[in-house]
Amino acid sequence: QTCALPIWAAASLDPVWRAEVERLLPASPPVAGGHPTVDAWQRLRFFEGLARALTAGGRPVLLVLDNAQWCDEETSAFVTFCLGLRPDAPLLVAATLRDGGAETWLTQLRDDGKLTELPLRPFDADGTARLGEAVAGRPLSASDRTLLHAATGGFPLYVVEALRTGAPPAGRLSGVLRARLEQPGPAAREVAGLAAAAGRDCTLELLTEASDLDADTVVDAVDELWRRRILREVGGGYDFTHDLLRDAAYQQVSPPRRWLLHRRLAQGMELLHAADPDAVAAQLAEQYARGGRPDRAVEHYQRAAAVAARTFAHAEAIRLLKEALTLVRARPPSGNRDRAELAVLEALAGPLNAHQGYSSPELQRTLERSLALAEAVGSKDSALTALLELWSSRFVQGRTALAHESAERALTLVAPGTNPALSGSAHFIVAGSSVSLGRPAEGLRHFELGAERTRGASTWPIGTRPDIHGPAWAAHAHWLLGHDAAAVASSTEAVERARAASHPYSLTIALAYAAITHQLRGDRPSLSAAVAELHELCGRYGFAYYREWALVLGGWTHGGAAGLAAAQDGVAHLKAEGSFARMPYWLTLVAELSAPEAARATLDAALAAGEARDDRWWLPEVLRRRAAHDPDPVPRLRAAAELARAQDSVALLRRCEADLAVTQPS
Repeated sequence: QTCALPIWAAASLDPVWRAEVERLLPASPPVAGGHPTVDAWQRLRFFEGLARALTAGGRPVLLVLDNAQWCDEETSAFVTFCLGLRPDAPLLVAATLRDGGAETWLTQLRDDGKLTELPLRPFDADGTARLGEAVAGRPLSASDRTLLHAATGGFPLYVVEALRTGAPPAGRLSGVLRARLEQPGPAAREVAGLAAAAGRDCTLELLTEASDLDADTVVDAVDELWRRRILREVGGGYDFTHDLLRDAAYQQVSPPRRWLLHRRLAQGMELLHAADPDAVAAQLAEQYARGGRPDRAVEHYQRAAAVAARTFAHAEAIRLLKEALTLVRARPPSGNRDRAELAVLEALAGPLNAHQGYSSPELQRTLERSLALAEAVGSKDSALTALLELWSSRFVQGRTALAHESAERALTLVAPGTNPALSGSAHFIVAGSSVSLGRPAEGLRHFELGAERTRGASTWPIGTRPDIHGPAWAAHAHWLLGHDAAAVASSTEAVERARAASHPYSLTIALAYAAITHQLRGDRPSLSAAVAELHELCGRYGFAYYREWALVLGGWTHGGAAGLAAAQDGVAHLKAEGSFARMPYWLTLVAELSAPEAARATLDAALAAGEARDDRWWLPEVLRRRAAHDPDPVPRLRAAAELARAQDSVALLRRCEADLAVTQPS
């Protein structure tokens, strides 16, 4: 179908939002073979563009959503977002929904006060009679009224079908529907079976292309089905007047015949949409899967998933790729099967990350399987990509040593000729886990190599830009090594580069790491400014992970009971998300705001977390602060100083030595 923005929206919509709308309604066909964007933040930007288009100009808008139980997760999420973006906009959504469908969505709308429910119950005797007379086109006698209500229970579908078959239903609804479908002639019954196999909304062109019948016979058959109210006109095609009627028509087709119909429908779709197969990729995949062509189905499931990801329908992309995965894994074991499974898993990792986050156990399992397959088929680039992504998952989960193992394995795969984005990212991940393990000098060297090799790259395998993320994180290594001015310069460079890139996620990362740099340096004004901007970005684009950083750091800045509560909330959210990286640091900030007894317990938890997860970079500071709660602080201070010295952490060693000087004056 050809779609366009309404005239009033096209005239008033800002170009930045028009560009988002054109993801769904492109002014020109999308370039084939492009990589879908999986940045989670862009999904909300896309939603905002669509919502602004709908509400542009201030005109009243009615959105009708029929059979909302069939909505995918992204559609329901968009409706919720749209209703919340401008609560005063003249926008009404009228939806129909079967009982038991989309309960999570309905609960959210109820809680937000945005839902008015009108339950549709069976008709009473009078209502049943009125509907029956409207369908029959004549008055019903008193006895017929009584019989009709008793036989149908007042359910509208039963009433309509009873009158259309010419007699009250005897027995189950399935019998009534079968009787309805037996009324048309042989050609119409054949076309009804074909339309049922096609699913919702099929066109005359498709029915004609996929049928054995000539075009005139198909048109006459559809006309008969339409006149008998079995099919109804929908947009540019036809659909059954009720889902149950479609199901009944499909059940009347024998399994071998279904196999043939699905193949013909798939072939017909390919012929009719040869210029734009993306438009029907999901339907093609399903038809080929049901028509015994799993190889073609996998191909089209992957194409459909890429189409879904382009409009940030990550849940739908995941569903489609899992369908492909099921078909691939059903093949006999072979190298080709392994390569096909690897291709599907590589496509699945991006949507899983965008939808569930780096700490997702499902993402981790996907990446581990990808790595095993890549090594089995001898694909170095695929193995390197899997290790890069696996590092991200393990690191965010707080599995620092295991993440570093992934990083070092990735670095061994880098060779002359390796894609610069891959080799630079390998250095970046080695750098990150090196710093967390308490090796800031080693980390700094790899940060510099990573930024140098990926500068100017158009894609980033781990979803962040090492030429921005690297300097932002390198600032912490500089500070630990005692390079205060270099830390400020590195942090500033990252923020400025992110602003120049006009990439909100990169700016969020740069600001989040800058906020830690400011906290390390005790620069509260700069920290407050960074946290304020970080909080706004996270709220606008839904960055949950860095939103928690803003909560903890903002709470530390403000202090008091409110600051403590905010910091505790941030830590609790990180734990709930399975994000344990830097937990000793976050807990130390909470301890600074806490009463002495609670602070001591929190610092003990920070020490335990650091040791258990090999998150060692901040442990000298945890030990130093814990020493303040000891009757004799000297032993613990000496241990802190020794650890800082072993890590070459000059900044933390200076703090320990300053405390020792006060405790043991010369």
